[in-house]
Order: sequence, then C-alpha cells, then structure tokens
Amino acid sequence: MKVHCLITLLILLLAKYTSVSAQLSEKQKVVDDINRNIDYAVVKKDVAILRQLYADDFVFTHGTGYVEGKESWIKDVENPAKKFTSREHDSTLVELHQDLAIVTGRLIISRSEKDKVYRYGIRYIRVFALRNKDWQLVSHRTIKEWHYN
Repeated sequence: MKVHCLITLLILLLAKYTSVSAQLSEKQKVVDDINRNIDYAVVKKDVAILRQLYADDFVFTHGTGYVEGKESWIKDVENPAKKFTSREHDSTLVELHQDLAIVTGRLIISRSEKDKVYRYGIRYIRVFALRNKDWQLVSHRTIKEWHYN
C-alpha cells in the first residue's frame, strides 16, 4: 500500500514537472519570437510594430556606449538614408522570471548608408517585461561588437 501511494505521488509530481517544463518552453518561444520579430520590423522599417514591441521607457545602449530611448531609435530606423538589410539572430537564450525575461544572443547585422555597406556582429542582453499581458522590450545593451569590413 505504501509503495503504491509513493509511486502515485511520484507520477503526479513528474506530471506536474513535465507540465511546468512545457509551459516554460512555450513562454520562452513566445519571447524568442518577439525578440526576432523586433529585428525583422527594423529591417522592414515597420514602425507600427516597433511602437508596440518597445516599451515607452525602452533604453538602447549601443556598442559605442551611446544611449538612446524609444523615439530616438525609431527615428533612426525611419531614416531613409539608412537601410538595415538584415538582422539575423544566433545563439539566443531566454531566461524567464515571472513578468521579466532576459534574452542573450548574437545578432549579425548588415546595414547600408549612402554607398557604403556595413557588416557587423554584436552580442547583446535584452530585457523584456510583461505589461498588460504583452511582452515589451525595455532594455537592449550591446556588450560586444565586431566588424566584418
């Protein structure tokens, strides 16, 4: 009898753990998709999407140390003299903490400005917050940058 109760308890705990693990994986996928969609929107110059996905208090710390907010960065994205041709993610990891997600990864960027093409990579840390049931990017910090040309 005791063995049967113990086995039942272990099965219930395992089922609960598996369910929680699957939920975490799904939430991590949602945040990872939003993270990638932000950069697709930058390439497409889709300002409407960026306004939704960046929090009003968004802070962008570039690899140069330059810091700007949401509106300044969106104006830079809109600039017709600059065109991001690709922003591809690699090695992303999503760490969840209730209403907060920390995303780390690499981003390989290609940007053209006038007659010059810039290709570079960055390592970043991004912080997302769950606000009004939607994940929004509140902070991007470039922690390493390298150039291909």
